[in-house]
Amino acid sequence: MRASSWPMVTSPALSSTPLAVPLGAEETGVHLAAAQAQGVLDLATPSGRLAARIGAAVAENETEMRVERQVLGHQRRRESGRPFWSTRPFGFERDGTHRDEEAEALQQAYRDVLAGVSLWSIAKDWNAREPLSPHGKEWRSSNLRGVLLKPRNAGIQTYSQWVEKPDGRRVRVTEETGTANWEPLVSEGMFRALARYLSDPERNTGGGGKRKALFSGVVRCSKCQAVVTQGWSKKNATGERYRIYTCSGGRCITCPADPLDSFVVRKVINRAEEWNQAPATDAADEEREAELLAEEVATSERRTALAEMFAVGDIDASTMRAGIGRCDADLARVRTELADLAAKRVRVDLGDVEYLWEELDYEDPDRIDYVRTVVMQVCELVELMPRGRGVRGFKPDHCRISFRNP
Repeated sequence: MRASSWPMVTSPALSSTPLAVPLGAEETGVHLAAAQAQGVLDLATPSGRLAARIGAAVAENETEMRVERQVLGHQRRRESGRPFWSTRPFGFERDGTHRDEEAEALQQAYRDVLAGVSLWSIAKDWNAREPLSPHGKEWRSSNLRGVLLKPRNAGIQTYSQWVEKPDGRRVRVTEETGTANWEPLVSEGMFRALARYLSDPERNTGGGGKRKALFSGVVRCSKCQAVVTQGWSKKNATGERYRIYTCSGGRCITCPADPLDSFVVRKVINRAEEWNQAPATDAADEEREAELLAEEVATSERRTALAEMFAVGDIDASTMRAGIGRCDADLARVRTELADLAAKRVRVDLGDVEYLWEELDYEDPDRIDYVRTVVMQVCELVELMPRGRGVRGFKPDHCRISFRNP
């Protein structure tokens, strides 16, 4: 009901100070009136109460119509694929076109993260070059992560709504509603590869970029497949200690850190020439990606059709749920393969890798990050092998490396 049609209490002594009361208050014997633009309704009479109730019904109808228009407007915007952003997003203009400097920074960030560069290092670089956020704030790992995980960067339109949970809590749920009509910044496969990488619970974030262990969180234990972390040895006869890598799954294996770092980096340098000469793209992969994208569109349309068939009564709820379940499984499979293809094609320029070892500076997190990026690009798996009882030091057979195909 509009505020102007609330019923008012008047009294001979306080006629200038009306109070809002329910319509049934006339049963108490007080005199009721409602102030409107056309005048005062006397709610003590049947005609006055009728006019007030009609006004309340009209006001309620206007509210419902406004809500319906808003819902239909949102639906038309989703179907058209037009950008509808309350503020300008990073990398885009309000009309969906790209802002070149920001778009290039985002595209490079996707490649860097998938190649192993930390969010902290990217944020530090962005702050130095001053591509600030649309709100003028500096970048941190947290807000950079949020921007990279926006589906709009891959040309995917989303719709958010509040949903009430069984326990009474209201949560905001965002769903993908299809392909948008603005030009994407990155491919869908690259976006899904990065989303999977950032959501990996085993990913080691490196403590805000201050990690001083080259392979902490990268090398794995060959016994339990847990990642290794940096530690320190016990004091030797001279009272000195040295860095070691230790299995985080239960100290299955330990190994001196400096010899392992040197061994892996030298192996990568030997592999780099072959890697640099290999082509960056594969025609078969590009053809497969096109097939997967077409299959994703067809599966999404089939999922939408099932919901529409249920809405008009062509199928029952159990049939709809079973069909949507199969569609969701197919979408998960397609998107996983798209992410694998995109991650496979991400490459870094290894450059003059013969100087890679000289780049390693444990006092400079950026240099450590660069060496890690190259190693993670070339190596698919680095495992720490058991050294055996009583064996001290490091030997080449204490480390097993599986290289990626260039």
